[in-house]
Amino acid sequence: MTKKYEQIVSDLKNDIISPIYILTGDEPLYIDQIANIFEHSLLDESEKDFNQVLFYGRDITIDDILANAKQYPLMAQRRLILVREAQDIEKKDWFKFDKYFEAPIPTSIIVICYKYKTIEKAFLKKVDKVGVVFESKKLYDSAIPQWTINYAKSIGLKMNPHISQLITEYLGNNLEKIENELSKLKLNLKEGEEITINHIEEHIGISKYYNVFELQKALSNKDILTANKIINYFENNPKENPIQLIFPSLFSYFSKILIASQVKERTAPKIAEALGINQYFVREYMSALNFYNSDKLFQIISLIREYDLKSKGLDIAPNVTNGDLLKELTFKILH
Repeated sequence: MTKKYEQIVSDLKNDIISPIYILTGDEPLYIDQIANIFEHSLLDESEKDFNQVLFYGRDITIDDILANAKQYPLMAQRRLILVREAQDIEKKDWFKFDKYFEAPIPTSIIVICYKYKTIEKAFLKKVDKVGVVFESKKLYDSAIPQWTINYAKSIGLKMNPHISQLITEYLGNNLEKIENELSKLKLNLKEGEEITINHIEEHIGISKYYNVFELQKALSNKDILTANKIINYFENNPKENPIQLIFPSLFSYFSKILIASQVKERTAPKIAEALGINQYFVREYMSALNFYNSDKLFQIISLIREYDLKSKGLDIAPNVTNGDLLKELTFKILH
């Protein structure tokens, strides 16, 4: 049976256990979270020594999994066979589960974590008949800021959309990384406290003045002085501000401005709907439309693509640094 994350967690709390779980997909966070719940909660500490087995795909075969699954628990109700990084197991061997699926041992719980891609559909159909399938899908980039707010709330912290957008711009679409950074904040803030720009500067390392979010704002308002201050800071602090994150952020940002420019009814609700963003940010995009027409926006997007390729070594002159590229691009955007 295919189940959602919340269903699986609820089932485990209510001791509703299936003999086999396949956790698969390209978003590793939820796969790891479910696996951790099994590892730390299914058995009592006194039962784990003889009844809990942890495998890594690169070190084992399907035969190893099946051999352990066919053993019976010792002084416990169940055995747990947890397989992490199962995508490293030889693909040709998965058929060996077929016979086991005919009569799975109910006291052996097999949990297979197959990350970053989806296992073959034919295999999932077989599992679906005797166990649980969980498919962990990547969130759209536009959904990550709200996910960040929701996660902060789940650990007892408050966050406004501006802080959420800043964190996701800085950390990208890696949910695990976002979760880790927010967990650090949790250790340093009080229950129910709101995360401020000072908190993320101190504990995550994002400058309150010199970040890609502020660069976007400066570019959208054609604030040449502020934009140049920020890119000079980026040039002097390349590790904290890698150009490989800056260019995709600028591309996404100006693509949204271009979409906003095509909205016939330029009201905050309509633009927010078209962009799939919180209305909190609409004013900034509407302001940018006072400085950039559609032709210029198409040109800017083309330039960002060009300079992104140059940052990767394509058609670039000798001795040109990433800082030089960012300065050139910023000049061309603003003029």
